Amino acid sequence: MFNNVYLIGVGLINASLAKDLKQQKLAKNIVGVGRDEARLSAAKKAGVIDEFQLLVKMDVSDSDVIVIGVPVSNIQQCFELIKPTLKPKTFVTDVGSSKASVIGAAREVFGALPENFVPGHPIAGSEQSGFEHAIASLYKDRKVILTPTENTAEAALSAIQSMWQNVGAHVDVMSAEKHDAILSATSHLPHMVAYSLVSYLANRDDAACIFNYAAGGFYDFTRIASSDPTMWSDICIENKNEIIKSIEGFTKNLNELKSKIEKQDKQAIYESFSKSRKSRNENLKS
Repeated sequence: MFNNVYLIGVGLINASLAKDLKQQKLAKNIVGVGRDEARLSAAKKAGVIDEFQLLVKMDVSDSDVIVIGVPVSNIQQCFELIKPTLKPKTFVTDVGSSKASVIGAAREVFGALPENFVPGHPIAGSEQSGFEHAIASLYKDRKVILTPTENTAEAALSAIQSMWQNVGAHVDVMSAEKHDAILSATSHLPHMVAYSLVSYLANRDDAACIFNYAAGGFYDFTRIASSDPTMWSDICIENKNEIIKSIEGFTKNLNELKSKIEKQDKQAIYESFSKSRKSRNENLKS
């Protein structure tokens, strides 16, 4: 059990973690840190956190673990703000969707990467944001990826791994580079496609008619276009190179399908769709 867990950013991801840490009795005291005092006060009143501090005034000297859950472009500032009161014994992790940029930010601030720094990314969430939408057991049977640096101590990796496992997650460990490549394809690209599809349709002259006749499949496919645009515009910049590679690969595939349709090559279209269907059914459980 941790005595004091500091959550920098009390949004959906960190607030859901807070619920589970309390439920599993893994933390005696949870401190929320953020910019908006009214929001932090509301989170305390809702029982998500036990106390709070404002980001610019925070003192983390009594923390056992710090979980940074802010937009990736703001993580470097968080490192700068915790540095003056950060004790060597404190475990520091994050929940950002890109990892190489987070490690780069830590190196920029700390110089030598701290031994107790364990970058991480829970593969869970929803299109909703804010502590009001926190979900107990959000991480049960979900994956969490940890990307330890060359300086990460085994004890630190073990502690953060155990934290996530104790709230029900399955933890995988890999390099930051591998994480960023995989997530650009499985998470970042789908969001780019959803946002782009909705944008394309919204700018058509017959947009009102199109959206009026949208069915269940359209709702399912475009649901993630309701995600927080601040977070996702940050991710585009922080994982730029891998996202561009995924967009280029997807665009090539889409153009190949376009060519098959233009040629009215029904067999080629069928084979393409059949291959995709088989791959989806064999590799995804639901």
